[in-house]
Amino acid sequence: MFSIYILVAFFLSYMLLLSLSAYFIKKQDTQNRIASSVWIYALSLTIYCTAWTYYGGVGKALNSGFAFLAVYLGPTLMIFLWPVILKKMVRIKNLYKITSIADLISARYDKSRMVGAVVSIAALIGTVPYISIQLKSLVTSINILTIDNYHPSESDQFLTSDSVGFLIVSLMIIFTIIFGLRKLDPTERHQGMMIMVAIEGVIKLLAIIIVGLFVTYYMFDGLNDIFDKAKAAGVYSSVNNNVASYSNWISILILSMFAVMFLPRQFHVSVVENSNEQHVYKAMWILPLYLLLITFFTMPIALGGVLSNESQTLIDFYVLTLPISQNSEIITLIAFLGGFSASTSMIMITSMTMSIMISNYLLLPLIESYEGFSFLKKRILLLRWIIVAVFVFAGYLFYIFVTKSYLLVDVGLISFAAILQFVPALLGGLFWKGANKRGAMSGMLAGFLVWFFTLIIPQFVNTNWISTDILKEGLLGVGLLRPQQLFGLGGYDMLTHSLFWSMFFNISLFVFVSIFTHKTQEERKVSDDFIDILDFKEQFEVSEELKSHINLSKKIETYKRVLNAYYKEEKTIEVLNDILKELGFTDKTSLNIIELARLHGQVERYLSGTVGAASAHSIMEKSYAFKHSESKELSKTYADILSKMKVTPKEFNEKINFYVEKEKILLKHSIQLQEKIAQRDKEIEARRKAEAEIRYLNENLEKKVKERTQELQQSMEKLEQTQEHLIETEKLASLGGLVAGVAHEINTPVGLSLTGITHFSDITKKLKKDYENGDLGEDEFNAYIDTSYKLAKTIRLNLEKTAHLVKSFKQVAVDQSVEEKREIKLNQYINEVVLSLHNKLKQTKIDVLVHCPKELSISSYPGDISQILTNLIMNSLIHGFKKEDEGSIQIDVNKVGDAIQIIYKDTGKGIPTENLKKIYEPFFTTNREGGGSGLGLNIIYNLVTKKLGGVIVCESSEGEGVTFTMTLPL
Repeated sequence: MFSIYILVAFFLSYMLLLSLSAYFIKKQDTQNRIASSVWIYALSLTIYCTAWTYYGGVGKALNSGFAFLAVYLGPTLMIFLWPVILKKMVRIKNLYKITSIADLISARYDKSRMVGAVVSIAALIGTVPYISIQLKSLVTSINILTIDNYHPSESDQFLTSDSVGFLIVSLMIIFTIIFGLRKLDPTERHQGMMIMVAIEGVIKLLAIIIVGLFVTYYMFDGLNDIFDKAKAAGVYSSVNNNVASYSNWISILILSMFAVMFLPRQFHVSVVENSNEQHVYKAMWILPLYLLLITFFTMPIALGGVLSNESQTLIDFYVLTLPISQNSEIITLIAFLGGFSASTSMIMITSMTMSIMISNYLLLPLIESYEGFSFLKKRILLLRWIIVAVFVFAGYLFYIFVTKSYLLVDVGLISFAAILQFVPALLGGLFWKGANKRGAMSGMLAGFLVWFFTLIIPQFVNTNWISTDILKEGLLGVGLLRPQQLFGLGGYDMLTHSLFWSMFFNISLFVFVSIFTHKTQEERKVSDDFIDILDFKEQFEVSEELKSHINLSKKIETYKRVLNAYYKEEKTIEVLNDILKELGFTDKTSLNIIELARLHGQVERYLSGTVGAASAHSIMEKSYAFKHSESKELSKTYADILSKMKVTPKEFNEKINFYVEKEKILLKHSIQLQEKIAQRDKEIEARRKAEAEIRYLNENLEKKVKERTQELQQSMEKLEQTQEHLIETEKLASLGGLVAGVAHEINTPVGLSLTGITHFSDITKKLKKDYENGDLGEDEFNAYIDTSYKLAKTIRLNLEKTAHLVKSFKQVAVDQSVEEKREIKLNQYINEVVLSLHNKLKQTKIDVLVHCPKELSISSYPGDISQILTNLIMNSLIHGFKKEDEGSIQIDVNKVGDAIQIIYKDTGKGIPTENLKKIYEPFFTTNREGGGSGLGLNIIYNLVTKKLGGVIVCESSEGEGVTFTMTLPL
């Protein structure tokens, strides 16, 4: 029907026009409003709809009925979880400069290159078949258009002209390099490529709709006509009889749910290319609408093809053969253009993402292992070009030797099943703090091996690469190891069978290995970032002056040596200058330890954009740019800061939570402010364009700008007032706990006093009544006097107790908020501190005994002593005793020479010997789930040894309680 040369010229012109369109849009879009718009983002997500949707959906509909919709229903259901999962991944991407799904999983699990390598290899093996079906669609569609009455056969191994096959592969490679791999830092958004993908998304949608309308209203008289004729001819019942089993339908649904986010290409467009996390919310309705439109005519086209007696060997390509059967060249070219768009965008994005993963986790570790390959560090970009070429050509070879005999959708589902092996480790890493590297590695390796054994081995058998004996007799002749009936499980389709066993081993090993093995310190830190990333945390700034003793120029030289291995020297200098400018260090000659940590982290994050998070971490560790002594100094600096925060661990956590909530409110206001600014910018732009046409509108524009500016100023003032109000609220909140204790403790004596007064009032009324009636006797009057005396005594005692409680609480509150040295009577003061904790103690079965000479006094800081005793008692209640335990806490105070010795002892479960050396370290705790923060004993240690100039010693054996001996100077 068409000459091969016409088709080659057609798709070359199309690719050139598409490239020029993307180029000019990007060039005109100086403020990136188009490239960064939600429509470009949402349409780029439609790369999910590849050739298997455009062509293969029809074949799947005829073979499985309406079960083909499961491929699109899955993403629609998963979309409801995007605000949690996708938004979290976008935040993590920005924090860690994530460039691929391998980067994300590797960063979560100890920044392990091995984890990244496993993900990269699995993704490589899993996506090559997917590339092959895109090339199959291109090859077959060109054969259909160029060969009259074309019928595929096993002997067809190349296109009509051998050179055309290589031309298609070459085009895919060239355009991937031009639009995706021109620069080395892949964290820079590929706006040109995203515009191309969005345009192709529109083209394939319009093309399939045009073909659908052509079949429905030109070849037939509408939808009713197609379905009526299909029923009359028995076609409709035949299709319904082919409906897939429930297990197969559920398997496809699960696979497609996760594929829309975790396929390498989907992860790239949805996470790496995301410029605004708010786009996620609008894409949640744009993508489902797109999926509905692109599949609307799938069944009518499928039934129309059968009714038109189209070849049963080309059911995947009825979208193309039906217009050909009607000799409609224009509709045929439109159909071909849509299929071409569906394939090329997927090939380019997938090739680009796979080149990044393979270079970062397979080639770069190899290059660094052998000094003879070190010159390749500056050739990473060239290596990625080569990887793209090899990857696309591998997909073409896979098509020639394996894929030709399979439906497009079936091959796509095999790739989906491979990518599903990442899901337990990825989701576990996002939401489970217990997940660790060993568990993730075990699960992924087991799942991927089972996938390969149960899905790929049967394909090799079908292509005669492997003997059929393995299917009949099992691996090594073991019947339980048959790929399609593993462990004797039969009766299910191959996909469901593979999905069940791969997920069983994957999830089981992931969970159990994670539970029974330990995480590294780095994993603990990163897991907190991953899991709590949606809770906005304030940047912590050190309020006190730290000594700037680290020579900046020497550190810059160190970082320059590290970066020079991967960039040209001019690029290295430019990068370091940008980092110094961003951090505000351009005028500095020396740094303090916290500033050095920020600089080090920024350099590592930039490098991760080139070589991946795991490789960047490994490279920076090996460079010794951050010395061991500097690491210890950084830890000590943070410990000193924490010791000066006079709050209990529980109060510290409450304050953090308070600030988190405060920042959420401020962020909400800032988003509203950004929207107003964006609205103002749009109005300014519109009026600037109108200025050239009507002169007087310029004055009107200035007036509008002033009005909008005033509105923004008012909004800023309101925002500042809100912030001040939140700060004041914070100050009042710190008194809440103490007030609650006061209210609870004085409730009983005040209640008893009120009861006594009420009784006194009642008997007085009765006495008055008897007196007025002349019934008052001497005995009754004496009884009244006696009762009144007892009531007055009771009321006085309870009110004195209330006054004592208020005085005690007031003194403790003042001491905690005022840092002032004074003379303290220890017996009285310690009992007041214990009394302030009575509300906590009475919920337990723990007695507190204080032994201290009544006249013993010390000149010290009462607030610090209160803090020490409070932390020790709360530490015992949280860590030393269970809720139902009975026990005691004893505080003995004596004068020893020129010092005061305080011995604090509880009868709890004690501290294991191996933990005694670590109890004063910040954040060390064995009961984080029970509310421990790991700060209590660290604060006590710093107060005793630094602020009060004393000594603290801990003695304990597991199961025998704990004893703290503190010696403080008089």
